[in-house]
Amino acid sequence: PIPFDSPDGRPVEQVFVLLVPEQATEEHLQLLSELAQMFSEKSFRDRVAQASDASGIHQLFVGWTPQLR
Repeated sequence: PIPFDSPDGRPVEQVFVLLVPEQATEEHLQLLSELAQMFSEKSFRDRVAQASDASGIHQLFVGWTPQLR
């Protein structure tokens, strides 16, 4: 865990970085929206935390589909 000054006072366990070139299109906003959806699902966050390597995390992102509510 990372001791960031989080709103709930709890340590941060997962950080995601999206690098976007200056001349980027609106596509990065769609990606950011999908990432927000992914990480809003506790089950997805739990599976990311339990993944044993980068390949496993990659497969989680590739295989993700939104949960119907």
